[in-house]
Amino acid sequence: MQCDRAERLVPRLVDGELNPLRRWMVSRHVAHCAACARQVEELQTMQAALRNDLPYHRAPPALAARIGAMLPREDVPLPSRARWRMPTLAFGGAGAAGAVAGVALTLLVVGGTASNNAAVRGVIDAAIRSRMADHLTDVLTSDQHTVKPWLSARLDVSPDVPELKDRGFPLVGGRLDYVDGHPAAAVVYRHAEHVINLFAWASPGKADTGFRTTARQGFNVVSWRQSGISYYAVSDVEADQLALFAKLVAAAG
Repeated sequence: MQCDRAERLVPRLVDGELNPLRRWMVSRHVAHCAACARQVEELQTMQAALRNDLPYHRAPPALAARIGAMLPREDVPLPSRARWRMPTLAFGGAGAAGAVAGVALTLLVVGGTASNNAAVRGVIDAAIRSRMADHLTDVLTSDQHTVKPWLSARLDVSPDVPELKDRGFPLVGGRLDYVDGHPAAAVVYRHAEHVINLFAWASPGKADTGFRTTARQGFNVVSWRQSGISYYAVSDVEADQLALFAKLVAAAG
């Protein structure tokens, strides 16, 4: 695919409006084209700005009850094999504001804290950015004794970097990232052909939490807090494999 055609399709890629074949073709082009990757990043930055600048309001109890009554009552199981897709958000003045407000309202109605939802969106956006810009690592090494001190020297957090190759999760390296308004460590692993981003940032004074699993935008996310550090594992790997990975990391801490 040539750049002139890809440039016309990139906005629809970011908005999630392409069919699977075109999405794959454009994503493949963007992964090898710096100019189109910058266009994707600019559009994603605009999305983040819209989310951060627009206020979130809790729905009045009566409205929340009416919306809740209209929502499906069935439990949606996590996909056995998640498929990668770009985040969906339409641009355009009041329309964008309405879309963001609607998403925020739904999240508040169906449960889950706003802060955790923002963090999940942030880590998924960061994982997508790393793939689009071909920037998985700043330090490329399978040596845990290199990755951990490299990250600790640059951040106020010293995340666990266990060696899990024997369990099917080889270490790839690490990088610095920016998630949900603060710097974060990103430790990168692989499982077969899948990439796992393990994000970590300092959460001093906050209690430990158990595992929380979320599926969104074709990604599975497992989050937990341990010893003053918030962890978010993000990947398109199967949900049960990502849960196993999270337990192995937590057990090593």
